[in-house]
Amino acid sequence: MEDSLRWLSTNKTNWLVIFDGANTPELEFRSLLPSCGHGNVIITTQRSTFPSSSEWPRSESRLARMNQEDALDLLAKITGRALPLTSSSPELLHLIEIVQHVPLSLTLAGLYLKKHSTISIDESCGLYREDIRKRLTRQTTQSQLQRTSFQELVRATCTINFLGLNHHASNLLQVLVFLHHRGISEEIFQRAAEGLSTYSSILPPTETETRVRSFLKTLIVPFLDDENDWNSTKFAYQMAELLDSSFLELPQPGGLYSIPPCVHSSIAETQVQDTQFLCRVATHLLALAVDSTREDDEELGFRRQISAHVNSVLIQGENISLDEAARFVLVYVANGQLEEAETLQLEVVEFRKRMLGEGHHLTLDSQEQLDTIYNLQGKVGPDAHSNDEDSLTSLSHSQLSRRPRVVHNRISALNDIVKHFTLVARLRDLTHELGPCLVTRTSWGGLGDVYRTVMRDGTEIAVKTLRPGWSKPDNKITKYTAREIAAWSKLDHPNILEFLGLAVFQNQLVMISPWMHCGDVVEYAKRRGANRCSLVHGDIKGANALVSEDGIVKLTDFGLTIVQDPDVYISITEKGGGTERWMAPELLLEDTAVRSEKADAYALGMTFLEIFTGLPPFSSVRRNCAVVAMITRGEKVKYPEELSLYTRHSDRVWDILQQCWQWKPSDRPTAEQIKEGFYEIM
Repeated sequence: MEDSLRWLSTNKTNWLVIFDGANTPELEFRSLLPSCGHGNVIITTQRSTFPSSSEWPRSESRLARMNQEDALDLLAKITGRALPLTSSSPELLHLIEIVQHVPLSLTLAGLYLKKHSTISIDESCGLYREDIRKRLTRQTTQSQLQRTSFQELVRATCTINFLGLNHHASNLLQVLVFLHHRGISEEIFQRAAEGLSTYSSILPPTETETRVRSFLKTLIVPFLDDENDWNSTKFAYQMAELLDSSFLELPQPGGLYSIPPCVHSSIAETQVQDTQFLCRVATHLLALAVDSTREDDEELGFRRQISAHVNSVLIQGENISLDEAARFVLVYVANGQLEEAETLQLEVVEFRKRMLGEGHHLTLDSQEQLDTIYNLQGKVGPDAHSNDEDSLTSLSHSQLSRRPRVVHNRISALNDIVKHFTLVARLRDLTHELGPCLVTRTSWGGLGDVYRTVMRDGTEIAVKTLRPGWSKPDNKITKYTAREIAAWSKLDHPNILEFLGLAVFQNQLVMISPWMHCGDVVEYAKRRGANRCSLVHGDIKGANALVSEDGIVKLTDFGLTIVQDPDVYISITEKGGGTERWMAPELLLEDTAVRSEKADAYALGMTFLEIFTGLPPFSSVRRNCAVVAMITRGEKVKYPEELSLYTRHSDRVWDILQQCWQWKPSDRPTAEQIKEGFYEIM
């Protein structure tokens, strides 16, 4: 472009350059002009702002309008009726003046008159004028209507005609406006129809993704015959309706449709009800049209054809799925947009590592493709298998800012997990309900922290977060938090702390629960006496059993809980984890041992000991590794003198605790038996 402008500035002839359709808002008109005082430049645009005469003294900016005679001829041609002269029809004259003699507005007005051909011209013109008045909320008088801006006028006339479309045509148009306004082909829909019947996502679809596929199916099925094969005639018939309504322009060479830019923007601004959902439909339409199993010339040619459409949906959409991103990478590579392909493929690799694992064949394939993209650019990429940091977030801001098409649409494991829990599991996302006040960290352990804060309605809550950096990368923290949410949200019991919902807090997935003012059971027992605690169940340790204001024990911390539920697709391991002083011997000493109710009975006994004494198990031993060594040698907890200070039934309590600590799991009592034992004492 710069070389061409430089050549024009040195070629002192009366040349003419036409820039047709310079509609992009960010485009500087001055950048289209060579630095000289000769030659001619014509710029056509749908933009409402033009350079002032003071900026360009020798320029002329005008909106193309038709004279009254030509306007009348156009209306007569569209309506198919013999129209009276404007001198004998004031209503017709007013109509032409209201639409400002602009061809597009006249065309849309003519279509309205054609649909109301059963009444007189004056009556239909009057109806149209009143309809226009309703759409232009700021204008109330005839003189004001005539001063309406071109953009407002087009929006109003487009709205009137849009409401006259059938349901399928209106839905189709709402999806089309998310594509680039030029180069819309039948092949996109035909390929998507073929892909729709065979497509299956790698991960379980969210409710939104299911809705997207269902909506897209309602758009495509009318274009199929009785045997579910593509029917070009049906597609052409539907597009003809949009052509007749002036929402599409006549097909370009190759059968490519286009939407007039002003119509494109007007429909997008006024008629699209659910912007992000319909953008997802357009995104999925394009992704289905890409065949990732082919690399022949026909497939590569198609990928080059839809590049502008892919850019359009990525710019407008908030997010894309893993499968869609992987297919769009192929489009970018085919078009030589290697920086965009690299940015998107980095996200695909990282996401597959998080959700599928580093050894999964799809993860390995995506890493190989990323290496290929680096090779095409002549550079060596970062180690995608490093666990030290996310290779995507390690990119500098300046690097990311050079990729505007996709940087704002990052595939996020965090976002995907939040979507799963809110859309599929129906959990509450409380991110935007957290209050603006400062939060206070009230407790912390080996793995996580608990913060005390309030919601916007004043409710005090606890925010539990696993701590980043404890020898695990951030993506592992998110996965472990998701495990605990999956387990905790399935539990409903008076003695289990209520799970209120999840949130994104300090760029991390967190869990929200009510704030327990009385602290944990050990603190409660110290303040009010152990005999005041009506315990009926226990968890791994006293710190995970909180007490409400009315004295009810509420269990918390379910990161190690086993939940078998087909709706939870995040796997929850049965091995490892826990705190050594409370853990059953088999969990410490046997590689094949799994957490069980009998192991919980052992931990429950240790929890009761902690409540009665106010001290953790093996309190005289400082180091956890020494405790493990003692358990390995078969040493048991010694009778604590503090026990007799808290209850006159200390011997019977001690007997119950020792039953809980039997070496063989089968010899330990059940939770029900433990409860009955304490009931007898009480």
